[in-house]
Amino acid sequence: MNEESKFISRNQAAKSCGISGKCFNYLVNQEPFNKYLLNEDSNNILVNSDVIPLISDYYKTHIASFHYYNSISEYIPASRVAQMLNISYRELFVEVNSGKWSGMYVKTPKCAPPPKDLLDIKFNYFFLRSKFLKGKYNTIESIGKNQNIISVTQLQAYKRRGLLPQPEHLKHTNLYDENEIIELLPSLKVKTNEEFAEKTSDSITSAYDLLNTSQQKKISKYIDYRSKGGVVNYNGYTSKYQVANKVESLKVIKAKLSSAFVLIISGRCGIEEDFHKNPLHKNKTPITFNPDVLDLLSIRVEDSFYITSKRKGKTLINYYHELKAFYYYLLDELEEEALDEPNDFRLFSKQKRNIEKFLNQFPKRDIDLKDSQINHKIKTFLTREQMVLIKQLILEDVRSNNSIKYATMWQLASTTGVRPQEFHKLEISHFHLDSKGYLLTDNDGWGLLSLPAKIAKQERSPSHPIYHTPIPRDTVKQLNQYISRLYMRQGEHIPRGKGYLFRKNDALPFYRYKKPIHFGFINRLRSRLDFIDDASKQDFIFKASRHSLNNTIMRTYINTDTSLNGSIKQTAADHQLRHKPAKSVGEEYYMDDIGKEQYYQVLDATINFPWDLEELRKWEENMGYRIQKAINIEKITLNEVFDEETKELQEQLLVIEEQLLKLKEKPKPMTEQQWIATRQKLIKIKNSITFKLKGE
Repeated sequence: MNEESKFISRNQAAKSCGISGKCFNYLVNQEPFNKYLLNEDSNNILVNSDVIPLISDYYKTHIASFHYYNSISEYIPASRVAQMLNISYRELFVEVNSGKWSGMYVKTPKCAPPPKDLLDIKFNYFFLRSKFLKGKYNTIESIGKNQNIISVTQLQAYKRRGLLPQPEHLKHTNLYDENEIIELLPSLKVKTNEEFAEKTSDSITSAYDLLNTSQQKKISKYIDYRSKGGVVNYNGYTSKYQVANKVESLKVIKAKLSSAFVLIISGRCGIEEDFHKNPLHKNKTPITFNPDVLDLLSIRVEDSFYITSKRKGKTLINYYHELKAFYYYLLDELEEEALDEPNDFRLFSKQKRNIEKFLNQFPKRDIDLKDSQINHKIKTFLTREQMVLIKQLILEDVRSNNSIKYATMWQLASTTGVRPQEFHKLEISHFHLDSKGYLLTDNDGWGLLSLPAKIAKQERSPSHPIYHTPIPRDTVKQLNQYISRLYMRQGEHIPRGKGYLFRKNDALPFYRYKKPIHFGFINRLRSRLDFIDDASKQDFIFKASRHSLNNTIMRTYINTDTSLNGSIKQTAADHQLRHKPAKSVGEEYYMDDIGKEQYYQVLDATINFPWDLEELRKWEENMGYRIQKAINIEKITLNEVFDEETKELQEQLLVIEEQLLKLKEKPKPMTEQQWIATRQKLIKIKNSITFKLKGE
């Protein structure tokens, strides 16, 4: 050591190095720097100034290494690894020294003092993520952050419930196989949702649960009979041979019968409160409620009043039809058993009379109802512009949790006529798709929906077997935008083109709504529908989309080819809305269906419009459906006046064509002579208007 070297205090040396006193004191006490210390006594330790550049260079080099490894995601600090493995830092250090993690880490010398219990650990360790995790092991927190299909909170909840599996060699650590967890997530979410639904339903007492064992057995036996295709045939009455949407329909029938008998039992027990009108309210069952007061075969006229006083209008008609089928099923069985025994037959005859009297107290058809009992709803028929405005309002709804989903539903219903009760069963595979799982289009941008009978209304109105259900260009774009969002949320591990289109959870393709979707967003929109009158606003429902579709097709006078206005347009509308076309016997059996070209021509001229207000205005002007606004009223040209007259004539022509369609077959009240004369008169007026429109 140079004798002329200058000894200084540690604080002076630290300042000369440009590092903190804490770090300098730690480093100068490590090899090889400790030989530069001069210990005069325990209170006066001096440092040889020759060590200052050595420590300065050492610190700069290794602190830079520390920050480098600490800032790159490929390297995991040892402290974090210890947490992942659910072990202490000391235990990890022992494993490192044993060679367990050989080749999986890098180390840099420490430049700051470690905790007192770890003073013997002289290095910072950083583990290579790719080697340590082997490309697939990760913590719950990291899996949640890496994936966009589930939150960290939900994953932690699954972990607490013991639902997340761990590879055997990772037991008691915080590491999981990420791929295994991601593949398991859909089934876990479905299981959790179903458990919640079951728990919720268990807390709700159904009307059926309130009945006694004998009553339940009779209802269950009847439901089982109908589920097997059994037909009730008694006393001139025959039930439907097939129950449409069997599973759901039979649940409704069971609930309806049970509800009727709960009302009767309540009446017999003197209970005035309609305590079970809404089971979700969880009203307590009155103590005086006793199902044993009712034998289902000892029904009387008075019992009907317990139902008719609590329910109104068409609900009573529904009760009548379900009760009639049920009681005729019971009577058919009883009569067969009573035929061989006179006493039994007398009892049966008495029961039958009482049941018939009971059933006769209910309205059977709408005509049996008083006008005040009928809930008259005003149907809303929207213009194209109003349909687009409603879509915009849906997208602007700040209270909505899934605006794009609801906007897509609205646009799809407005252009293809999908019914509200069909949405929850609609699958992506029902659309014609390309190899990437998006809607396949023809050269003009049309897509296709093949809606099967099994999800259609009463399982009887599928898409056209040849033409299917065409989807206009802008609706195709909207669907593809929405589907792209679904694919992003469900993750790449789930095949595209599969699962339900409108789901309870975007990330779960195969978990559908168990009941038809409730369009709650429509309720929020009503107050903002300033473009319709107050009465229509109050009665506005989602099905206005389908109503408006039919109205738009039928009320549009097609200028480009007037031959399309009439039966061709009517048939095209029926196909698009999946109605059975109204045809005479001759047309049914001796006329071809309209051609594909005619079908698309009608749709192109009526519903293939842009879903943008400015573009829609231009489209309607180009099609002749909207007269361009004059800048100055004094400058209106003669042609524009004629345009107003033309519009009136077109509207008259539409009315006449509708009347002629209704008179395809002779109405019963008309004589043959009246029918022919009326048709000839309408045809004469139609020809006159047509000549005027052609300028002849």
